[in-house]
Amino acid sequence: MIDAPLNDGTINSFRKAAELYKMGKEKNYKIGLGILVNNIGDACGSYCKAKPFSKTDFSLPKEYTDILNGLGIGIKEVKIYWEKHIRNRGKKKFLRQAKKGDNIILAEGNYWLKDVDGYEKILLSRKKEQDKYGSPACPLIMAGLALEQERDGFGNSLNIYYIGNDNIRNIPNYFVIEKGKKVAERFGAKINVKNIYMNEDGVMSNV
Repeated sequence: MIDAPLNDGTINSFRKAAELYKMGKEKNYKIGLGILVNNIGDACGSYCKAKPFSKTDFSLPKEYTDILNGLGIGIKEVKIYWEKHIRNRGKKKFLRQAKKGDNIILAEGNYWLKDVDGYEKILLSRKKEQDKYGSPACPLIMAGLALEQERDGFGNSLNIYYIGNDNIRNIPNYFVIEKGKKVAERFGAKINVKNIYMNEDGVMSNV
């Protein structure tokens, strides 16, 4: 998710992804380079606040284009995953799964996925008066990203996130990202998702 001004950690995480992409291209792998852009705004209650904008108003930050130019990667090679579309992808899948039952429960107006490996339950959607199925929560949105990447034809997805203290506004914690991976698996996604987290010192781990 991009929310200007960019911090150094976010820029470095994109640089690392671009370098891996270039290496993959040189080895003739079927590979893609993409970013998830928050064009929703206040999507997760008190978190993930960003000013909503039109797709037509968006362009990659100069910091990103400089990295691409330095690596010889064309700007058009970067796939933009719009969070609003990803959210809708996740919700459509959720609605289909809810009709089947599939361990989805309603508690205090919120929908949860229960009995998930490693978690007692995972929040899927929050209560919303205008919609009986609520507003998608972050784990469902992240599941939507995996489902969309699979739809694009990818069997594997390596995602790099910067989780330094200066990026809390964009990523309050990595748990919702990992929960999204679990939701995607339970919803039938076959794509192999690996999430890598980078801290302020540039150290990366998969937790």
